[in-house]
This record gives sequence, C-alpha cells and structure tokens, in this order.
Amino acid sequence: MTDDRPPVFDPGRVEAVCFDLDDTLFPFEQYVRAGLLHAADRVWVHTGRRLHDEILALYFEEGVTEGTFDRLVERHDLPASLVPELVEAYHDHRGPLEPYPGAEAVLARLRERYRLGLLTDGRNGQGKLGRLGLAGYFDAVVVTHDREFAKPAVDAFERVASGLGVAPAAAVYVGDHPELDVVGPKRLGMGTVRLRRGRFADRPSRDDAPPDAEIDRLDALVDLLDPSPPATGTEERPGR
Repeated sequence: MTDDRPPVFDPGRVEAVCFDLDDTLFPFEQYVRAGLLHAADRVWVHTGRRLHDEILALYFEEGVTEGTFDRLVERHDLPASLVPELVEAYHDHRGPLEPYPGAEAVLARLRERYRLGLLTDGRNGQGKLGRLGLAGYFDAVVVTHDREFAKPAVDAFERVASGLGVAPAAAVYVGDHPELDVVGPKRLGMGTVRLRRGRFADRPSRDDAPPDAEIDRLDALVDLLDPSPPATGTEERPGR
C-alpha cells in the first residue's frame, strides 16, 4: 500500500494551533462525575432515595458507561420515564470545571504567536469552555454535536481552519484520541500532535495514521512548536 501521509509538520510554517477539549484541556472524568451527581440529585427529588454513591460506582467501577441511567432504574425498579430527565440533568450541570494544571499558561503562551482554535465533538462544548474559563483564548470554536459532520471527518477540521483564516497545512491539531484526533487532520494536511493522557492514553496509534508527534504533558507543546530559546532571558516556559 502506498504511503501518502503528509510529512511531519515544519514548526516554522505553523500559523495556528487547534485543540480538542475533553481529556486534552481538562479531565473528562470531572465533567462525568459532576453530571452523574446532578442526575442523582434528580433521583433524590423524585424518589427520596440517595443513590449518589451507587451511580458513581456503576459508571466508574462497574464500567457501565453506556445506558448508565437505564441500568440504574432497572436495578431499583424506578419508572423508565425518569431516564430522559436524568440524561438532561447530566448534561445540564452548570458548576465550574477546572482545566488541567498548566493548560491556561500554555494557551496564553501560544496565543502570543499563533491563532488558536478548538474543535470538539462533545455535547455542551461552548458551555464547558465557559465553565473552564478558557473561552477567551480561542479565535474559532467548532462544536460538532448538533452538526452534520464530526471527527474524524475532514469537514470538521476544514471548518475550524476556515474559522481561523489559515490553510490546513499551516495548522496543527492537538488531541488525545489516536484516531478521532489524528486521521482527519492528517488527510487534510494538518500537523498532528497526540497528547497521551486521559481515557485513551494507552490505546495504540494506527499504523496507517500515526501522529506527527506525541507528548505526555501539554507544556511540551511549547517546545515542540518553538524549539529555540526565548528571545530574552526573563521569560519562563509554562509549567516551570
């Protein structure tokens, strides 16, 4: 099979850096935990039963990450009609979220030199950004949840590059998923950086679509994009 992968990106040609959100800029478990507890509050209101610990155990310990609320109502003989309300409660939580330590410093540093974009498939992407306090760092935000395209389709990555006003080849995409965050941008000619942390940290990359680079902490991205020392001796790299 012919290898038609684009070459490893040249940092000197990068004009924009685009990011995934969940498990890239903040731990997705944080969103899940807050949403599950909010849904458990709703169960308590309707039934008087406190199932907070059980719903967390169902998801995190038993691994019921799909149909979690269906399993809960079946186990406790609750009305099936309660499930849609629990799903909405899960996504309707409005409490604050915390980005990964150092993430904001990295965004601030990169923003001095590049246009920044965000592309996420996750529901409530704009809401998550607001809760994280990160919305102001991005020049373009694309949330695919309610659109006709999603990662890894090239349409999604074309949309964020267009929003940034740059050619795809002048952009780098950074994400944690070895397929969703790599396959599409590589087809489009974007540089790709895989951040190995979160749910998919140990999942192998695809042999036919490896990322151009891999990092295990976000502040390593600064040196990857700008390997030269700072212009003055007074600046510090984020995270140091």
